[in-house]
Amino acid sequence: MKITLITDSTCDLQPDKLATLGIQFAPLKVLFKEKEYIDKIDITNPEFYGMMRQTKELPTTSQVNPGEFYELFSQELTKGNQVVGIFLSSDLSGTYNSAVVAKEMLGNEGIHLIDSRTVSFALGLIVIKVQEKIDSGASIEEILTLSRELVAHSQLYGMLDTLDNLKKGGRLSSGTAMIGKMLNLKPIIEVQNGLVNVAEKARGSRKGLAWMVEQVTNHYPDGKIDELAIAHANNADKLADIKQLLLERFEIGKIHEVEIGSVVGTHAGEGAVGVTFFRTK
Repeated sequence: MKITLITDSTCDLQPDKLATLGIQFAPLKVLFKEKEYIDKIDITNPEFYGMMRQTKELPTTSQVNPGEFYELFSQELTKGNQVVGIFLSSDLSGTYNSAVVAKEMLGNEGIHLIDSRTVSFALGLIVIKVQEKIDSGASIEEILTLSRELVAHSQLYGMLDTLDNLKKGGRLSSGTAMIGKMLNLKPIIEVQNGLVNVAEKARGSRKGLAWMVEQVTNHYPDGKIDELAIAHANNADKLADIKQLLLERFEIGKIHEVEIGSVVGTHAGEGAVGVTFFRTK
């Protein structure tokens, strides 16, 4: 019996990459005043960041609805396949709960759902590893066990380049944003227990990148890492910077490079850069 892995577009892996891996995805949506766009389908990352740069109000985002999951799940069940669904944190979106509703509507035991407790390229790294396990011919029990282990050990850090999105979204006053800009503060966020928290406030990008690399060092003091992912929000230069710092410090088997898309980019803002890996403790 075939096992099909389904995720959502906030994993920030491009559709062609997902198709090559054999992973299906359900897209979230991003809404500017004049039009709604389907993440990864009818708006490119450069188009999105260009539009966001010009707007005074942040776009809004919307979750995948149960009907969309019902259709996706039904197609696979009709083929005689089992489904493993791994989606962004249920504390950040109702997408996972929509998948749960769809499963209940279908009443089928062949649907297995995982709340990743994370988002973006951390979710992307998890689904890559799970698909590798599926491709190895592992049983559904082994696949679900690995999925839960990866979720438990996933760690994401992201450095924001601008405070504009926090200001536009009402999470930061204009005065505080101005002070932050004057001090060249770069908030570093992490996803912890399914929620986004500020882990550090660095004075400048260089110190922020160094701080994130230091956190990786805490988990890999021997300097050897099998696999990790780095990502950027329309900021390839900063991606190159963090990649260089990592390669100077570690021997890394594989580095996945990811572009942060429209849904996550709405909140992180243009210029963000980050790293995700699996904690060793």
